Amino acid sequence: MKQIRWRPHARERLVERGIDIKLVQEALTRPDQIISRGRQKIIHKRYYDFHCRKEYLLRVFIEEHVEERMIRTVYRTSKIAKYWRDKL
Repeated sequence: MKQIRWRPHARERLVERGIDIKLVQEALTRPDQIISRGRQKIIHKRYYDFHCRKEYLLRVFIEEHVEERMIRTVYRTSKIAKYWRDKL
């Protein structure tokens, strides 16, 4: 697996938004969906938050390089239908 590098902005958003880093790691290793735009990709992971009793979509924006994946930003949304693509 490629080395993972975080932009400072992505680390800040991770903490600010209270997203568990393990969830991001799971999205990177077992994504539910990947939207490609050249070397930029958006990785989607659907999950259920038992505390909030709601389903969310984690969106991880990365840049693919030969030896690494750079995480640009990360956030979660409950508007799954807005971002989920049935046909890629």
